[in-house]
Amino acid sequence: MGFREHLQEICRGVDGAIACSLMGMDGIEVDSHVQAEAGVDVQSMMVEMTGILRTAREAAEAHQAGGLSEFSVGTDKLLTIGRLVSPEYFMVVALQPGGNQGKARYLLRVTAPRVLAEL
Repeated sequence: MGFREHLQEICRGVDGAIACSLMGMDGIEVDSHVQAEAGVDVQSMMVEMTGILRTAREAAEAHQAGGLSEFSVGTDKLLTIGRLVSPEYFMVVALQPGGNQGKARYLLRVTAPRVLAEL
């Protein structure tokens, strides 16, 4: 199964999913699947999540909180949930407000090892 299929599987499995991407920590998108329109430039926003993720990871390490594994950012129009796949890559899913956050977190957690095996 390729990256795109994993991303599609996550989107199909989560009520309210808009898009899912596999990103490099350098901000470069490896692959992405957009399932629905959001009225927001979701793909550009996911690229910007890289900076937030790097800052959160550095803060956690600086304060001996352990390694960062997951993050979420909510706005009025969108909720993004991300999970590290490796030190260099992460997956992020964008949801409509009220989307199923628990299912998104679960699918990211169980899919990350399969994506890592393909990197």
